Parts: sequence; structure tokens; C-alpha cells
Amino acid sequence: MTRLKQLALGGLAALAIGGMTSSAFATESGSFENRLSAATIGLPLGALPPPGLYTGLETAYLGMPQGVGSSGTFIPGGAHLVLPAIANAVPLLYVPGWHFLGASYGMSVVQAFYVNTTCTPGLGSCAGAGFFGAGNNQIVGGGFVTANTTFSPLILSWNLGGGWFVSSGFTFMAPDGTRSNLATGQITPNPDYWTFEIPFAVSYLANNWNITGNFFYDINGASQGNCCAAVGPAGLSETSGNLFYGDLHALYKIGKWSVGPVAAFEVQTTADTGTACTAAAGIALGLCNRTSAASVGGLVGYDFGPVDLQVWVTDTIASQNFAEGAGTMNVFTRLGFRLWAPEAARPLVAKN
Repeated sequence: MTRLKQLALGGLAALAIGGMTSSAFATESGSFENRLSAATIGLPLGALPPPGLYTGLETAYLGMPQGVGSSGTFIPGGAHLVLPAIANAVPLLYVPGWHFLGASYGMSVVQAFYVNTTCTPGLGSCAGAGFFGAGNNQIVGGGFVTANTTFSPLILSWNLGGGWFVSSGFTFMAPDGTRSNLATGQITPNPDYWTFEIPFAVSYLANNWNITGNFFYDINGASQGNCCAAVGPAGLSETSGNLFYGDLHALYKIGKWSVGPVAAFEVQTTADTGTACTAAAGIALGLCNRTSAASVGGLVGYDFGPVDLQVWVTDTIASQNFAEGAGTMNVFTRLGFRLWAPEAARPLVAKN
């Protein structure tokens, strides 16, 4: 299987999986982003695959085992989502074979889902509410939730030669997922605001290597205080600061196997703004602290031919105002395949 085909297996599931069960669950409202750190690991997004329609399934098992509280300040009370949690994303990536500005063109849409438990400090027990210590946490909601949809109408990939590729484009996350409803106990991390994203990726795909850095810069719209678990007192608006993400891997292919180290990071580059950041209640809850985190791990992949499988594990090694403390592991799996490919052109005159 060629490197260009392999990169598309699993499609772009990682582009939206962050809107499901982010590791930022009980930190501060500014960290309720649409992207999940480490979710694009294994995908050499610097290059688009050959023309066709691709899909797959990516699954994230978050908080395995559950982490301890992060360093720095995070919300000491209020509703929060509990790890471990399970998230899934289904992508559709279409590469029509068009070229623009010397680049191959593609487009994608990704829909994600997750299963979560929502707890609040109080009487009763909420198993696994490790962010605030054992016990004294009451289950107040949760269940199966549809995440916000991610649209990438513009993906451009340039072949620089010598096995090097770069890509960029435009992505946005629409606030169309399941909304929080305190009356029914449905509390989700889905933002109620739009997010606009600038992606950039560079990949080296030669000599059995897949070395890639996938980077994303998210610019968030304003929330009206109705978006997420742990967003704080009702009616307090907030605009989350912008966030910068990086997913890195260096995979070597041995026969049908691919193995190598991986790493990921995210950092909030600008401050949160809005009434939640100035009101006494918001300040008391630490709603507007900047967040950051880093993780390292490893990936194993196997090429089955029509289907490609990747499994990778990350260990959180640093966190600030972040739900996952050091030692928290996340496990990811990705299956992918091509649904359709254009037929090769037939000769006008048959050979004798």
C-alpha cells in the first residue's frame, strides 16, 4: 500500500474527535475546545491520498487509568464530566482529483459521538470522580451525546518532492451538537459557539518513514454561558482564548507493520475574556485560567490491505489547569478504508 493511500485510511476522524470528550473536562471553561489532543497522531496530514471517498472509525478511551488532579488552578467545584470516557468519530474525506495553486484539493466532514458521566460535588457516590477526590460526588447527568460537527471545506496539499509534503486549509466547528439541559440532567462539554481553525501539517513519506507534525490553531467565538459542564454560573458570557495544538509522530514501516514514538501538546495562547472572567463567582471558580498539557507515547499499526489499523497510547507528562494529571493514559484506535475510487480511463482503441 502506498504512503499516499495509507495516510487517508481512517480519513480525518481526528479533526472532530476533540469535540466529544476532551481531556479538558473539569478544568476551566476556556478549555472546552473542539479538538482532542493526540487525535491526529498516525495521520500524515501533509499529503492528501489519491482521488476517492474515504471513511473509517476512530475511538478514544480517555483517562485509562484516571489521572490525579492537574497542577495549577482548576475548578474546585461545580458540575464536571468524569473520566474514563469513550468517544467515537466517523469521517468522510473526499478527494476529487482537482488541483488549485499547484496543490491537491480535498474536503471533509466529521461527526463525533461520546458517552460520558456528569457529576457534581455533593451527597452520594460518583465512581471515578478522581478530579476532586474519592466519594462525595453525585451523578447528575450524562449518557450518549452527539458532538459538534467539524467541516473542512478547504484542504490543500503540496508535493515538494523528495518525499516531503505540506498542507493547509480552513476548518470550522459548528455548535450543532447536543446542548446542556440542566432540567433533564443532560450536561455536555459541547461548546455553544463557533470555532474557526487554521491547520498546517508537514510530512516526510519516503524510505519506509512516516514522519509528521500536524498543527492547528483554534480561534473561538463567544459563549453565552450555556455551552458546557463546569462553565460556571448561568448567564456569565465568556470567549475562550485561542489554542494551539501539535500532534507528532515518527513511524517506520516494517513489512505490514508500522511502529514509532508519538507526542502531543496543546497550549492556550491568549486569555479568556467576558463577564465570567470578571465576575466574583467566575473568579472564585477559576473559570479563566489558561490551560496547557503535553503527552508522549507510542503507536503500532498493521496494514490489512483494504483496511488499515492503528493503535496508540499516550501518557500525560505535564498539565496546567487541565483535567488530566501526570500519569493519565489515553488509548486510541483507528480503522480506515476507501469507500470509492474513480475508475481508470479506458483506452479508446483496444489492443490486439
